[in-house]
Amino acid sequence: MKRIIFSVLALGLSMGLMAQKVYNGAEPIKGKLVNVAKSGNIVYPESFEDCASVDDPMIYTEDGQSLWLSLSGTNDYGDMAYGQRYTGSYQVTGIAAVMTNLSVDGSEDELSAAVVDMNGNELASVAFTTADLPATTENLYFDLVEFDFASPVNASDFLATVSVAPFQYDEEGNIFGNLSFVASTEIGCSSGDMAYSYSIVDEAGNYGWISIYDAWGGADLDLFIFPKVSGVGLSEVELNSLSYVYPNPAKEEVMLASSVNVEKVEIYNVLGQVVYSADVNANSVKVNTADFAAGNYVVKMYTEGGVATKKLVVE
Repeated sequence: MKRIIFSVLALGLSMGLMAQKVYNGAEPIKGKLVNVAKSGNIVYPESFEDCASVDDPMIYTEDGQSLWLSLSGTNDYGDMAYGQRYTGSYQVTGIAAVMTNLSVDGSEDELSAAVVDMNGNELASVAFTTADLPATTENLYFDLVEFDFASPVNASDFLATVSVAPFQYDEEGNIFGNLSFVASTEIGCSSGDMAYSYSIVDEAGNYGWISIYDAWGGADLDLFIFPKVSGVGLSEVELNSLSYVYPNPAKEEVMLASSVNVEKVEIYNVLGQVVYSADVNANSVKVNTADFAAGNYVVKMYTEGGVATKKLVVE
């Protein structure tokens, strides 16, 4: 494979390009999401409400072409995994991520997804291969992939992580093996919880988790790596934080969604009257608000973890 849409340049040009692991104003390469991310029980960062979208996946490179300098992917620094930090007490059932993979020579690599606490201890993991990832050919195609643990694990301050395929090349600079990528938000769209890279942190080659913001000199972004959670044991505050009403204010329609399964939704006006009610049994429902009177409403989402209450404004 000599060329894909983001131009894999000859690796033999200069390994000196990798001497400094800094951001250097990387440019995003946008890809196409093959399927809309529609699975349930996935915790998305709050920044998705106003700054970023999982439907707009991208990776970053220094100049829009040099593949090995990308923020999300492997390179000569030894990065082999990426993680997005999450706080809040959850029963984590697995990992989901927006990823892509280019198999240059048709081979497969064994990878894994895991929950890792902030001390570096792995709490749970699940194995998969690059063949389980969406395949990129002449275009950059991403998709949401999901991996379930054998049993749930309780976590409160942790990284949702995925490993990526090692970047391989021979002495002549020929690339082989697999190139795996995790999509990210735009620079500046971070939820406030740092993204991390499993990177070399000293000259002796000792590995550790370090913030991508620090490692890349200010790349303030979220990686599209998400914990899958159970609704069991969530507090009302946590449940509300995992439930969404958008757009808000609404005009013609509004989407009511939650990271845990929604069994029923109700919308109340300021007089406490039910103006909309529906059984759902899904993670989202779209409501036509064109006939609603302009004003304030209260949305109740009855989920497997309890009742989430959100405010809605209709213009």
